[in-house]
Amino acid sequence: MSEQENGMMQEILTKLTRIETMLGSMNPRLEDHEARIRELEGKSGKRWDSISLAIITAILAGIVGIAIGKLF
Repeated sequence: MSEQENGMMQEILTKLTRIETMLGSMNPRLEDHEARIRELEGKSGKRWDSISLAIITAILAGIVGIAIGKLF
C-alpha cells in the first residue's frame, strides 16, 4: 500500500471510531425517549379507562335510582 492509501485508511478508521462513539452515546438517549413515549401512550389509555368507568358508574347509578324510585 502506498503512503496515500495508508493515510486514507487511517482517516477512515478515525471517522469510524467517531461514528461508533456517537452511536454509543445515542443509545441511552433513545432508550430514554422510548420510555417517555410509552408513558405518554399509557396516559391516553388510562384516560379512556377513567372515562368509561365514569360512564358505566353513571348508567348503573341511574338504573339503581330508577329501581329504588319504583320500590318506594
